[in-house]
Amino acid sequence: MRGTEIRLRSLSECSIADITALWNKGFEQYVNDMSRTEFQMAVRMGKLHIHPEMSVAAYAGDTPAGFVMIGWRDFGGRKLAWNGGTGVAVAFRGCGLSKLLLAEAIRRAKTSGAERLSLEARTDNDRAVAAYRSQGFVVADRLLDLRRTGGFSEMPFRREKEGGYSSVRGTPELAGGLPFYNGRLSSWTTEWFSLDGGRSLIVYDSKGTAAGYSLYQEELDSANRLSSIRLCHCEADPGRGDGRDVIRYMLAEIMKPCVVRLSRKAHYVRASNRELMEALREAGFEQTQEEYLMELTFS
Repeated sequence: MRGTEIRLRSLSECSIADITALWNKGFEQYVNDMSRTEFQMAVRMGKLHIHPEMSVAAYAGDTPAGFVMIGWRDFGGRKLAWNGGTGVAVAFRGCGLSKLLLAEAIRRAKTSGAERLSLEARTDNDRAVAAYRSQGFVVADRLLDLRRTGGFSEMPFRREKEGGYSSVRGTPELAGGLPFYNGRLSSWTTEWFSLDGGRSLIVYDSKGTAAGYSLYQEELDSANRLSSIRLCHCEADPGRGDGRDVIRYMLAEIMKPCVVRLSRKAHYVRASNRELMEALREAGFEQTQEEYLMELTFS
């Protein structure tokens, strides 16, 4: 297929069948099955705010060659963009098509007024990381997955000072309105507006001041019993001096240490959140995956 003229066009010009074909061709021969049905693709694009006009498709004649999907969100006056997937069909890999697609997606994001464009890349995918660096992306942080299954032999998440905090649970957007909400050092997929079925926990100190927040999801088994907890954000107000205790208070509330049969996960939590990392590892959570959070800033 090399040597064939490549034609770029907006994803908005493609049907959902075309988009699904582009995705499935772009992720052929991956270790994990990344294929999607048309319905799954439509749901994914809506959930992650994929913007068809900013996303790019590549064709060689009528043959799907590759794509870049771009998510777009105007959040509190900040225009943010995210690479929601880059895929190149097997026959076109290794010939620079991903760089061509990414350069065009970057141009569109910048022209549309985006403040920054972010993405995630596996830390062991040297080729992809090098390609992103060549386009101006820099590593902002590392995003980690950690897991623990089963009960605890002793009560985890002990604090230096007991008492003094209260919490309110609600919808994810409640956390998004906090002045210290950390939307920069997090994955687009775990932002409050992308967390399908998610919940928030906001912690207050004895004076009624918001001290921290968490975003998380809970799953039920066939008997309608809690079976899994997935933590996505766990942040204390960085301007406070009690961040360690605030983090541990939230973990004790969300991870339900007195419940034995649970799968507990921390998904895409930032490695630079040292107080969270310390508490999770003390409690026996083990790392299962690591990715770079990369960003390209336009202004």
